[in-house]
Amino acid sequence: MSDDASAAFVADLQAARERRRQATNSRKRSRTDSSPTRGSDATENDFPSTPLPLSTSNVLVSRNVATSMHNHAKKQKLRPDQMIQVDTFMTDAQTIRETKLYIGMLGIQNDLQKIIASKPAYSVSVELKTNIQTYIAPVLLSPKLAAYKGSEPVQIVFNLIKKYRFDAPAGFENNPADAGKITTTIEDAFTQGRSKFKKLLFSSVRIVQDKKIIDLPADKHTSLFGLAQGFIKGSKCRINAGLCGRIALMRKIFLLYPGTNFWDKLDEHLALIRDSCDNAEDIDITFEDLVETDKELHGNVEIVYQGTDDIQEEIDTTIATAGMIDTAITVPGPSAIPAPSSGPSTDAGEEGGGEE
Repeated sequence: MSDDASAAFVADLQAARERRRQATNSRKRSRTDSSPTRGSDATENDFPSTPLPLSTSNVLVSRNVATSMHNHAKKQKLRPDQMIQVDTFMTDAQTIRETKLYIGMLGIQNDLQKIIASKPAYSVSVELKTNIQTYIAPVLLSPKLAAYKGSEPVQIVFNLIKKYRFDAPAGFENNPADAGKITTTIEDAFTQGRSKFKKLLFSSVRIVQDKKIIDLPADKHTSLFGLAQGFIKGSKCRINAGLCGRIALMRKIFLLYPGTNFWDKLDEHLALIRDSCDNAEDIDITFEDLVETDKELHGNVEIVYQGTDDIQEEIDTTIATAGMIDTAITVPGPSAIPAPSSGPSTDAGEEGGGEE
């Protein structure tokens, strides 16, 4: 074979091999140039950016998830029919599940409205009445109290109910009807408390005999210490100087005004004491003198002071914080104690049977 023929043959072989390599590469790369191949350096950004639409068919739930939910449902003591609803809910599409949840919330709202509509009118519970009663004596026996009647004592207990809630309904202070019922209960409790104290004052110096009021001789009077023991009976209050001073004032005013206006006159005299004193020290001296005078008239028995209990301290602090009375700030100027308009009442019904 000539050199020219040999060269042509080699050239043909090379051309054939080249065609074969091109054909082989073409068969191996079936994807387009934009599609990544295994082992290539393509990144996730090379994938189409538009996500595939969510399927509207039932969702597949793994066996582990289904078993876990079944166990949880059993712990919640769901009924068999509710278990079936749970199975259906797990396989529902997302939109269906959300809609079912919203429908369920509306159903609960309707049920709550029916319960509220059928709920009876609020009435003060026995528990709340008991808590109110616990604070009546400490308020009436507080040496900080500015007046025994009116809205101030009632407001003190009402504020304590707002603070501790007790058995009061939620938001009662913003509900005029509920607040009114609680206020009425507090007022009634104070009426009973004042009535009890007035009866103790009466029996400390007088008795009723044959429907007539008889003044007891001085040696038969109840001493201030004995009277104080009667005042705190059934409460957690303790006998202290402030309490005895108030009781001594009460007995003094009771002997002047034993009728139905007793508590009004007592409040007037409390105001007169504050107005006639220049400072808290003068007020203390005034009540110390009242105690000594009472002991001279009704029995000079030694008084054993017991300090102050926690509830009494809380009441005193509440009154001071509310600014209902500040013995250090008074209006100076003498005020004469008015004489009684009439002599002591001889009506046994007025003395013992009055509401207060």
